[in-house]
Amino acid sequence: MKINVKFCPCNFEDELEMTKEKLRDRSDLEVIEERCLLYCGQCLIQPFALVNGENIVAEEPDHLYEKIDDYVSRIHSV
Repeated sequence: MKINVKFCPCNFEDELEMTKEKLRDRSDLEVIEERCLLYCGQCLIQPFALVNGENIVAEEPDHLYEKIDDYVSRIHSV
């Protein structure tokens, strides 16, 4: 079963494109762009994604992939 990784397209749109591409290359993940994730305002402040409903946040767009990867690894090990 694939893990859902949802992004708001307004959240650091250009800066997160490489992160989204790296995630799309993984066979265990499904990357979804959804207009509103109900985290109003966070889109403008921090790069984030919802991974199976869990809000994963990073200070910089480059670090978001690493945080998502760590979280997914923990899911797989359970």
